Amino acid sequence: MVYRRRRGTAIVETPKGLVMVSLDGSTFTLPGGGARRDESQRDAAVRELREETGMEAIDATYLFDFMGILHKGVRGGEFRNSHKVFFVKAKGTPEPRQEIVKVAYYKGSGLKLSVSAQKIIEKYRSLA
Repeated sequence: MVYRRRRGTAIVETPKGLVMVSLDGSTFTLPGGGARRDESQRDAAVRELREETGMEAIDATYLFDFMGILHKGVRGGEFRNSHKVFFVKAKGTPEPRQEIVKVAYYKGSGLKLSVSAQKIIEKYRSLA
């Protein structure tokens, strides 16, 4: 059985590029994370953005849903991240916090992206 993990994902545009975060310092993804039991995916995206980067959301607008790739769970089984993606206007300078070891900006090249981040960014750019 494949478990679906509800995830809120934030797209934050800055003059330097999209805000990206990394758990290992080499592969980058968009800020966000799993929604708690009684938490909306929008609220999860806003909370995780703050927890991971210190940035405070001013507004979060729903963009689209995205079903992530299949992952092996640490406790066995398999899961997919079921993303709700939000365009987030935020204030502050992003800095690594909690489990995040590096924050970077993405303008179309120069960073190794997770598969889901790459596909979400492609879909986001196709909306323009």
